[in-house]
Amino acid sequence: GYSVPKDSSCIVAVYLLHRDASVFPVPEKFNPDRFLPENSTNRNPFAYIPFSAGSRNCIGQRFAIMEEKVIVSSILRNYTIESLDQRDKIPPAPELILRSSTPIQIRIRPRGKYDS
Repeated sequence: GYSVPKDSSCIVAVYLLHRDASVFPVPEKFNPDRFLPENSTNRNPFAYIPFSAGSRNCIGQRFAIMEEKVIVSSILRNYTIESLDQRDKIPPAPELILRSSTPIQIRIRPRGKYDS
């Protein structure tokens, strides 16, 4: 454990927490399988906290995740989305949530009947 001096301010660096290579191997690689139940059963419940954690976490977390899955899956089934910007050229904005400090250019194309 750590001793925190009285009147100290503590900030959880969520961006860094979610990119801890000891918890998430190759953290910069897009790998949704890392969140499958069989891959996260032994993971500390506070290793990934997009909605905060503990007794005062977001009460809308379950609804938000379900809504996100429905919307994202619907979009990805019907459209192909491609970034026109290189990932390393997108400047992050140092705010509460991770976002770009400049607009990100994307191309959206309707999927054809036989596209996968």
